Amino acid sequence: MKVINCIIVEDEQYAINILSDFISKVPFINLEQTFTNPIDALLYLKSNSIDLIFLDINMPELSGIDLIKLLPKNIEIVITSGYSEFAVAGFENNVLDYLLKPYSFDRFLQAAQKALDKLLLLDTHKPTPVNDHSDSFYLKTDHGKIVRINFNDIIYIEGLKNYCSVFTEHERHISLVSMKTLADNLPQQDFARTHKSYIIALKRIKSIDGNMVMFDKIKEKIPIGVTYRESFFAQLNNKMFK
Repeated sequence: MKVINCIIVEDEQYAINILSDFISKVPFINLEQTFTNPIDALLYLKSNSIDLIFLDINMPELSGIDLIKLLPKNIEIVITSGYSEFAVAGFENNVLDYLLKPYSFDRFLQAAQKALDKLLLLDTHKPTPVNDHSDSFYLKTDHGKIVRINFNDIIYIEGLKNYCSVFTEHERHISLVSMKTLADNLPQQDFARTHKSYIIALKRIKSIDGNMVMFDKIKEKIPIGVTYRESFFAQLNNKMFK
């Protein structure tokens, strides 16, 4: 059985108690931690992997919407709020569901089932390496077709909301898979993250001009984001004659 590991970020203890009780009644959800301070939750997530966050919106120091923008994109979010006016902002940030307080156990269970369905779907689209020393992997595309992709054929990967596009010289493969999942399955010495939305194949780089990467065989240029610039050039320096 699929088990969803979750945390609660909520500044009111009574709301945490209610939600914790609901979670305890659902066999496929495991509550890892609760937080009354969103900053503490961010620090926890730096060294711990979870699938789902039950998140309040109206909190001191950092609002739930601001916290969402700082979270890894592969974490599902269910907002729990007493204010309906935040619903639009929540769904604009791709939250999975919005529980308006006070919510019943039945309504909570609907959100929990939605999370389970989403995560099971993502699991079916994860790339499967042939073996640890393979030169390729299998990827389930958005049309349900399974394709084998050679690492050497990849030029770059683009992440777009809930799916990724893998670009080779002649093809584009679209899959409902996260950037993190793809990054974890790529040979670390051959690929680099240059931007929150891009992973590139180092061996396909033709040139770098300022903050743009050019490739052989294709005309597309990929940006180098400020967040990834230092780590990207550090990785590139290992392959550079000076």
